[in-house]
Amino acid sequence: MRNGYTPQHWQVPKPEGWTRTSFHRAALAEWLMDVENGAGNLAARVIVNRIWQHHFGRGIVATPSDFGSQGEPPTHPELLEWLATDLVHHGWRLKRLHKLIMTSAVYMQSSRYDEQRASVDRENHLLWRFSPRRLEAEPIRDAMLAVSGMLDTTMYGPGTLDPNMRRRSIYFFIKRSQLIPMMMLFDWPEHLVGIGQRATTTVAPQALALMNSPQCRQYARGFAERVLAQPESQRLAYAFLAAWTRIPGDEQILQARRFLEEQALRHQQAGNGDGTLAAWTDFCQALISASPFLYVE
Repeated sequence: MRNGYTPQHWQVPKPEGWTRTSFHRAALAEWLMDVENGAGNLAARVIVNRIWQHHFGRGIVATPSDFGSQGEPPTHPELLEWLATDLVHHGWRLKRLHKLIMTSAVYMQSSRYDEQRASVDRENHLLWRFSPRRLEAEPIRDAMLAVSGMLDTTMYGPGTLDPNMRRRSIYFFIKRSQLIPMMMLFDWPEHLVGIGQRATTTVAPQALALMNSPQCRQYARGFAERVLAQPESQRLAYAFLAAWTRIPGDEQILQARRFLEEQALRHQQAGNGDGTLAAWTDFCQALISASPFLYVE
């Protein structure tokens, strides 16, 4: 062991009379967090790198599960060390680390493409721009529930296999014979092995599901009802802000109004009442199926 320490150095004393477990896992946790004589420094770098990868799509070390000699070297080694030290010095608080990264200049920079810079660093390893990336399956579904007003924020408790569940996607059970179709379409990972970095695919069934799935239609209707509850003059701004986190431009407002008027008329002619709710449902479904809703830019 490092510095001559044996596993007993991290052994946690058992409570008096305790016989049910050996407390070996507690000793492992002590060793894992020990930055002086254990694996704490490496653990901090790995955690920091995973969180960086979560926000940027690529870690400072591109091989998140291999920090050894066969893995990729870090693109910014000093930054990795600084963030790891900062994490340890602030009590391993991950929420603070997320905020630190997301309020940094590198995270908030534009995603605009620049050919001159791209000619030097085509893969954007040096982070000269923010690389747009698609959300994972869980946040896509959770975001749809959130904008529809249907998200059940209840914490803890049992999970489920019901695809119509309204809690966050983390509460889905994993059963290989009964996987959730919506999640699988958006690259839910294989759950029997460790996945350092998820694959991201773009296939036609994803768009077809957003257009035709009963769940997506239900989310769009809930979203439309929330929009219609706003003052009429604020509805379009509210819809764009809720779905895309941006205020629509004048041209977008004109196109949206034209679409809503024409769509409401079509629904009226089809016998769907005055067509207002149906038209707004169509519009809201288009918003949550579009790239600005599905991608971080």
